[in-house]
Amino acid sequence: MTVRLDALCRKASSNVAQKDLEQRDGAYPIFGAGGLIKYVDFYQQERPYIAVVKDGAGVGRVMRLPGKSSVIGTMQYILPNEGVSVSYLAYAMEHLDLARHCTGATIPHIYFRDYGRETLRSHSPEEQRRIAAVLDQAVGLAVLRRRQLDKLDELIRARFFEMFGDPIANSKNLPVKRLVDVVTLQRGYDLPVQNRNADGSIPVYGSNGILGHHGEAKSSNGVVTGRSGTIGRVYYCKGPFWPLNTTLFSVETYGNDIVYLSYLLSYFGLERFHDGTGVPTLNRNVIHKEKIIDVPVSRQAVFSSFVQQIEQLKLSIRQSLAQLETLKKSLMQQYFG
Repeated sequence: MTVRLDALCRKASSNVAQKDLEQRDGAYPIFGAGGLIKYVDFYQQERPYIAVVKDGAGVGRVMRLPGKSSVIGTMQYILPNEGVSVSYLAYAMEHLDLARHCTGATIPHIYFRDYGRETLRSHSPEEQRRIAAVLDQAVGLAVLRRRQLDKLDELIRARFFEMFGDPIANSKNLPVKRLVDVVTLQRGYDLPVQNRNADGSIPVYGSNGILGHHGEAKSSNGVVTGRSGTIGRVYYCKGPFWPLNTTLFSVETYGNDIVYLSYLLSYFGLERFHDGTGVPTLNRNVIHKEKIIDVPVSRQAVFSSFVQQIEQLKLSIRQSLAQLETLKKSLMQQYFG
């Protein structure tokens, strides 16, 4: 037996614009497509509810939100009918993939009148609570795994600062060199998406990390960081890679360990040196002149070995996360059809 989504819930609108929130401070959360915006002095919904991004980026995203909160006007309230579990309804709507109902070429939009016609398997209130409890367990485990990843990143940072101190303040008073004499950086190479070989094995790096693959490399065994746009994130690659022209990559590492170098540059805060009033830009000629700590390679190797042990743990956790996501999707298919 099936039931239409609009038989389980009703919609409500928000007339709150984000620009109107600047002077509204208080204790009640208000959310946008990207999550919590701020705390304000009002709320529109007394009880827990579901919000759907109905306009713009992220259209169709489903969020389960607490009572005594609000959303801005690019989102839509979905209020469960009497006897319908809000948690169950949120999972059901996530399963429906509402973005399929998107219309509009410039600003994407979805309408309740369209996706409300979607059908689901019918469940009693008791069954709804049981289904939500099972899915909550899977989601809760995934949250714990993500927290573990965050904690492992914190552990790496703590180990670096224990061994080498704060590289910005040089808190351990280590010898220093010009950055260009520790690692020399060069601008990457243009490679339009249409010219890439997606079946290739060579990772293509942008300022946000790996963006795709190609069949040809421009460098090997080095570090990469953002030159324009996103600045401050640093990556290392053991093997051949193609750095895009939005990046700076190492052309000389002077025997330094690339794992160590990636964390050294990351904690050195390269974003401090950006220029440009529009799109932030990192000028290698500027950062090359900066003084940075000089650490013996033997000490670098100790840190690198520690990081690689942590990376093995992180890989195992990511695999567990992928398995949990597969399990969740499988369960949702069984419950909702």
